[in-house]
Amino acid sequence: MRSRGTWSRKGGVTVLVIAAVMFTGAAVAASRALHSTRAADGDSSAAHPTAQQRRAVLARAVSFVPKTNASGVAPDSRVVVSTARGWLLDVSVSSADGQIDGKLDVTGRHWLSAGTLRSATAYRVSATVFDATHATAVVASQFRTLTVTTPVTATLFPSDGMTPGVAQPVVVRFDHDIDSEAARASVLSHITVTESKPVTGGWHWFSAHELHFRPRVYWPAGERVTVTSDLDGWNAGDGRWGSGAQLVHFTIGDAHVSVANLATHRMDVRENGRVVASYAISGGSTKYPTMNGTHIVMDRESVVHMVSSTVGIPVNSRDGYDELVYADVHISDSGEYVHSAPWSVDSQGDSNVSHGCINLSPADALAFFTFSRVGDVVMVVGGPRPPAFGDHGVMDWDTDWNQWKPVVVPPPRTAALPKSSFGGTARPE
Repeated sequence: MRSRGTWSRKGGVTVLVIAAVMFTGAAVAASRALHSTRAADGDSSAAHPTAQQRRAVLARAVSFVPKTNASGVAPDSRVVVSTARGWLLDVSVSSADGQIDGKLDVTGRHWLSAGTLRSATAYRVSATVFDATHATAVVASQFRTLTVTTPVTATLFPSDGMTPGVAQPVVVRFDHDIDSEAARASVLSHITVTESKPVTGGWHWFSAHELHFRPRVYWPAGERVTVTSDLDGWNAGDGRWGSGAQLVHFTIGDAHVSVANLATHRMDVRENGRVVASYAISGGSTKYPTMNGTHIVMDRESVVHMVSSTVGIPVNSRDGYDELVYADVHISDSGEYVHSAPWSVDSQGDSNVSHGCINLSPADALAFFTFSRVGDVVMVVGGPRPPAFGDHGVMDWDTDWNQWKPVVVPPPRTAALPKSSFGGTARPE
């Protein structure tokens, strides 16, 4: 016999639906409670992402400057790698030419490059980042620098292996005019002068294409000087960029300091402070006075063809000349030499009769020629003509020290630049 139900067919459907809804709600609530309990106990997958998930989060937190796949990047740009999560463990920036140095900041989340970039070069950036759970991720990027179409190069003087005198400046000559003040200031970080016994020195721009460095006082005799120039990455202004690296070494010779006194008609010659000769001289006449000032020996020639028309005096005039002159020590752009003058021997030690040069007897001139080297000091005193500050013979040491940008020269380091295959030459401009 079939037992009777407790609800009707029609009413039973309604109750069954209500029961189902209640059961579903209870199940959801129970599930949420269980999830909360597991999360609190540390068992949830949401609270404990997988190692792969942690690596993905770390990788997404890393950013690069320049941006990935950037092109036309300026050579003076800095590479920056940052992370918003965890800390940077290692960063490398490399090209076919080698690595770019850099350093992390104190937070460990930002890395900044320290070296300049080469033009027309592809760079690869790799960053390793980690978090407190020891998860690590390696993230890569790449960029390319611009191609320099108008490079600026420079020559250095003294050239490698020279033994110049104690007054010789370091001369940097650029193949383009550098008109930008920012470019003139920034190039100093691309040129380094180091010495065996560091002294205070300074830089001075004498023209838009010529930069000099000299010590505050004469170089010490025997000083070993190294000059490095690495113009790659230097913004030279006007859309131009520096190019090329050089390295030169030179050693300062004995201190040769001569004083030519136009009032007494004598020239005393000292080596390392000791008088080694005293010569009778004849300087420039009243019409053509020799220039006062601290001259440096610019070059020497055993014979020079001197023609008066080159200094504005017609050869066929009373004061004109066309001579082969011997034992010539060049001391100014304006054509002043210390040289042999057999025609004025009777005036030497007595009066000034030359066209501006320092006249010596043939024997004395040969001795002084043999004694002299580029960069020696020839100080001219006692005359009426002041120094011409655009003249390479006098401009370095007669330009007031206050007009030089002083620096303390650092001690020497092992240089990594290639040895220079070329340098400047001593010549009048």
